[in-house]
Amino acid sequence: MITINGIRNGIWCAIAFSIVACASAPPPVEKLAVAKSSIDRAEQARAAQFAQVELTSARTKYAAAQAAADKKDAQVAARMADQADVDAQLAESTARAKQQEQLVSEMDASLRDLRNETLRRNSSSQPQ
Repeated sequence: MITINGIRNGIWCAIAFSIVACASAPPPVEKLAVAKSSIDRAEQARAAQFAQVELTSARTKYAAAQAAADKKDAQVAARMADQADVDAQLAESTARAKQQEQLVSEMDASLRDLRNETLRRNSSSQPQ
């Protein structure tokens, strides 16, 4: 037998369930912070010079994540923050690798110059 109290309780339960179901997830504050930190590290690694495309992609995705968080779209914000983090890590790694390549090239050139100078000195000091 259905009573008025039963109907009222059922309506309240339905309302409470719909409120909980419609409530958005909390904003991904931690993911945004991690992405921002990764971008900062990439910038410190001079990614703007050595990995500009990757750094720009990270910044763009981070801005999209912030915009989604402002619109209370936690899923999109979290996804874009994760992508920004990965792009920033790639930018940092690429920048560091290119810096190492540059350093190796400079060392090779220095060794080559030293070797040539040594050969010149040896050939000029030998009696003719």
